[in-house]
Amino acid sequence: MTDVAVPAAANAFASIKAPEEIVHEWAVALRSAMASRNATNVADFFQRDGVARDLLALAWEFRNAVGREEIAGLLTAPGSTPPISLEVRAGNSATFAEEGGQVSLTSFLQFRTGHGGGLGHVKLVREEDGAWRAANFVLALDSIDTHPERHLDARPAGKTHGPVQDRLSWSEGLDRDFESHDPAVLILGAGHNGLMLAARLRALGVPALVVEQNERVGDNWRKRYSSLALHTPLASDHLPYLPFPSTWPRFTPKDKLGDFLESYATLLDLPVWAGTNVEATEFDAAAGRWNVDVRRADGSARRVSPRHLVFATGMNAAPNLPCLPGQDEFRGMVIHAVDYRGHAEWRGKRAVVVGSGVSGHDIAQDLAEHGVDVTMIQRSGTFVMNTSTFHAVMHANHVGGTYSTEEADLVNAATPFGALPAHGPKHVELVKAMDRELLDGLVEAGFELSDGPSGQGVLGLIFGQNATGYYYNAGASELIIDGTIKLRHGSVEGLTATGVVLDGGQSIEADLVVFATGYRGAPTVVREVLGDNIADRVGEFAMVGEDREYGRLWRRSGVDQLWFMVSLAIGDGRFYSKLLALQLAAMEAGTMPLTDPNG
Repeated sequence: MTDVAVPAAANAFASIKAPEEIVHEWAVALRSAMASRNATNVADFFQRDGVARDLLALAWEFRNAVGREEIAGLLTAPGSTPPISLEVRAGNSATFAEEGGQVSLTSFLQFRTGHGGGLGHVKLVREEDGAWRAANFVLALDSIDTHPERHLDARPAGKTHGPVQDRLSWSEGLDRDFESHDPAVLILGAGHNGLMLAARLRALGVPALVVEQNERVGDNWRKRYSSLALHTPLASDHLPYLPFPSTWPRFTPKDKLGDFLESYATLLDLPVWAGTNVEATEFDAAAGRWNVDVRRADGSARRVSPRHLVFATGMNAAPNLPCLPGQDEFRGMVIHAVDYRGHAEWRGKRAVVVGSGVSGHDIAQDLAEHGVDVTMIQRSGTFVMNTSTFHAVMHANHVGGTYSTEEADLVNAATPFGALPAHGPKHVELVKAMDRELLDGLVEAGFELSDGPSGQGVLGLIFGQNATGYYYNAGASELIIDGTIKLRHGSVEGLTATGVVLDGGQSIEADLVVFATGYRGAPTVVREVLGDNIADRVGEFAMVGEDREYGRLWRRSGVDQLWFMVSLAIGDGRFYSKLLALQLAAMEAGTMPLTDPNG
C-alpha cells in the first residue's frame, strides 16, 4: 500500500545533495544515536507522525512504533540491540520525488548485526528547517550467519565431481520419509503457506516435513468451484525461488494453482506426506519435542517428534452453515459456498445465493453466466471496487514496475497492520473516483454499498475488524446492474418445500441455495488438534492486536515451539515465511532462545 509519487520538475533538486549521500549521512547518524541510546536524539530523525517497524532486526520479535517519541523509545529500549552497520544498500539508487511542494526521497538500506544481516527501506522528507526526517522506516532480518541461504551462487552442487566412495544419488540423499531422524519442524498443511515455509527452511538447511490431509498437494484448490481464479495481480502472487513463468495467466485459475503447488513441492524437493491425518498430538516437555501421531495414505501409523509444530491450515476453519426451520422439507439442495462445485447441474434451474462478499458474487456470476436464474440475498452493505482499481490502489508497489517482488514486499512491510486502517479513507476516495460509473449503477440497481467501518473501506474491514464484506468486481456487478442477477435484501428465516423465506415473509423459489456466509476462524483448528488448554493459551491469534501486529502469526505464539504460518494472500505468506524460517533456524543454532524469555 503506497501513494504514487508525482515526478518533480527537472530543476527542483538543483540545490540538494545527491540522494545517496543524504541517506548515507542520515543512516550513519541514526545508528550512532541508537548506539548511544539517546532517545531525544533518535526522535529528531523522524517526523512527528513517523512510523517505524523492526522485524527481527534489533530484537527477536516483530515490533513497531507510531510517532517520533514512540519510535525513539522502541529504538533505544534495553531490548534493542543497535546494528553494527546501517547504510545505503549496495547498488541502490535513492529516488527524489516532489508532491504538494514537499520534497522526499526513498532508499533501500542494508545492515549487519551480531548474528546476521538484513535489508531496510526509508522514506525521508525534507522539513522546513532543512532537516531530512523519516516518514517511515523498516528493518527486516534477511539472513543469519549460522544458516546461509542455499540459493543463487550458494546453491547445492547436485553432484560432486571427482571420485566419491559409496556415492548417493540426489534422490537417495533426500530421505523424504525421515527414516534416519525426525524433522526439526513439522508443518500441518501443504497449501501455499506451508509449502513456502518448507521451501524457506530447506534453503536454510533446516529439516522440515509437511503433512497434508488431501490426497494430492493442490487439492484444496482443485476441489473448489470451476470458475474460481485469484483476484490478486500476478506480480503479487509469485512463490519464493520459483516465480510463475512469463506466459502464466494474469489471473491464476484454481486448477492451475493447484497443479503449480504440486509441481513446486516436487521441483523444490519438499518432503510432503499427502493423504495423511493427524490423530494425536502432545508436547513432551522433558524432551522439548512434540509427539505427533499420524496416519499415512497407505494406512500405516507413524509418530513424528519435531521440535517445532507449525499450523499452516489457513485463515478459515469449518464453514458457517445455518440450520433453518423447514430445511428437512426443502426439495432442493442447501450447501455452503465451500461445497459449491460449479454450474453444470443447475442450468435452467433457480438458485439463491445468500451473501454479497467475494464468494457470493463469484458463485452468483458463475451460475448466471450458465443459464441459471439467480437471486442474491444481500444482508448488509458491501464495499465494491473493480479488480483493476484493487490492483492500482492496493497493489501499487507490485504492479507499478518500480520494484522487484521482494522490494515491494519490504516497502509494504514498513506500515504495521494496525496502522493500515488509517489509510482507508484515502483509498475509499480513490475507489469512488475511479469506479464512479460502476458504483452509481449498483446504487441504481438497489445494491447497498458500504464505505467500511469509519469510511476505511477494505483496510478497515480486514485489519480493523477482522471482517469481510467486500468484493473485487470481476463481472458480477455488471450482471447485478443489468438485472441478470436479481437482488433481494434481508435474512433467510427458513425454507419451504420449494424455496426460501426471508424476514418479512417474502419467499423465493429455488432449486439450489448457497450460503456464502463465511467460516469459523483459524483458532478452531488449533482447538480440534491440540485441545482446549493450548487453544485457550494462544487465543485469537489471527487478528490484529493492540500492538498493531497481526496477532501471533509468524512469530512466537505464546506457547513455546508452536507457530502459525497463516496469511490472507500469497504475498504476505511469501514475505513472512522467510521471517518465520529465520526464527526457526536461529533456534536450531541456539542464537534465538528456544523458550520465550518474556514468559
